Amino acid sequence: MLRIYNSRTRKKEVFKPREGKKVRMFVCGITPYDFAHIGNFKVFLNYDLLARYLAHRGYKVFYLQNVTDVDDKIVNAAKAHNKNWKEIADHYFNDFLAVCDALHITSVTTYAKATEHIRDIISQISRLVEKGYAYEQNGSVYFEVNKFKNYGKLSGQNPAKLHTSVRLAPDANKKHPYDFVLWKAREGIDEKYEPSWDSPWGLGRPGWHIEDTAISEHYFGPQYDIHGGAVELKFPHHEAEIAQAESASGKKPFVKYWVHAGILMLGKEKMSKSFGNVITGKQMLAARGQDAFRFLVAATHYRSPIPYSEKLLAQARTNLSRIREFARNLEKVTTKKGIEFSVAPYAKKFYAKMDDDLNAPAAFAAIFILMRAAHKLMAKEKLSVDSAHAILSFLEIIASVIGVPLREKESVIPDRVLTLANKREKARTEKNWVKADALRAEIEKEGYGIKDLADGFEIILKR
Repeated sequence: MLRIYNSRTRKKEVFKPREGKKVRMFVCGITPYDFAHIGNFKVFLNYDLLARYLAHRGYKVFYLQNVTDVDDKIVNAAKAHNKNWKEIADHYFNDFLAVCDALHITSVTTYAKATEHIRDIISQISRLVEKGYAYEQNGSVYFEVNKFKNYGKLSGQNPAKLHTSVRLAPDANKKHPYDFVLWKAREGIDEKYEPSWDSPWGLGRPGWHIEDTAISEHYFGPQYDIHGGAVELKFPHHEAEIAQAESASGKKPFVKYWVHAGILMLGKEKMSKSFGNVITGKQMLAARGQDAFRFLVAATHYRSPIPYSEKLLAQARTNLSRIREFARNLEKVTTKKGIEFSVAPYAKKFYAKMDDDLNAPAAFAAIFILMRAAHKLMAKEKLSVDSAHAILSFLEIIASVIGVPLREKESVIPDRVLTLANKREKARTEKNWVKADALRAEIEKEGYGIKDLADGFEIILKR
């Protein structure tokens, strides 16, 4: 029986979707104004694992993720690069999808862009205005936090103290400092940089919070099962979502289970573009670290932060290699009359731990215990071939659940790398060491190394 930690109630609860085995899950997506970093992907890997595990346990999952493709950050990036706002948003969203593909993030049913749901957004804002929860001022519309009694319950904030304890953007149009914008009046910036849409309050664009509830209502209705996102989004973003949705519909709770993921740390700080301490998904792929990174995230409890380091990634790579080598050795077992080995006790422990709020570290421990026990029999050639196949089948299932291939994909050396390597070999034979070193550096930037041999060279995929 699956139990999951609910941030709303602050306890683990037996998971019971609102409608039988159907699960409707929404996760806050990216704002594509720059390359997404591995701290972003840590969170999306967490929810991909959750969606995969739910599907594996027999649930039918509709996983919805929004895309904030209209935002101040996109406007600023468009101005900085002198490009159209949509060109910026599309470029970085497509890069995001490419990294998701490399990381085997495949469980998202629909990516819903904010700009494709303007009508839904305006409709929800209009209802909030009609019900007295929102007000218009100089073409912008704000949610009046004082009108919603439960504001702050999810994160444990006291609304009476928000204006002194929380940094809030100054806005003379607000009745109170902690009111938040639902519709932002057009600022007069060139349409190339700042998009706008007509509305009952004039030209403008959505605020940050409203798109999520308008989009989720479009697909799921006023209530659904799971809402996910990084723990740092609890306040103010998720508080604002609850206030908007429950005020607009009059139904509570807006979401049955709030599931928050821990952040990725680099040193003592969270990885963040604002801190300038990011490793982009693109950089990770260039170093061919996607499987190791996915394994690292999968083997860490989703609610825990990850103190990222190259040493930690190397450890994950080693552990993944151990599993893959064990699988290869199982395929070589031929003993027909060996000792029978039961997978059942290890599978039982694996599922018991995963059912306990996706306790992946304890679940993975069961896998390594299985490996040690089976390896002892394999070393003495006493493991039966049928048992080897049973173990291998179980590992295939686990690999599918965690989203890391059990067999490493064979590397095909890109043409660009081959061309650089051949040019370097020519420079080396001509004893042009400066050029050879420069070409080696270019090869390493592509994620490969090169080993000089007596009769040529060998291109090595860097792990």
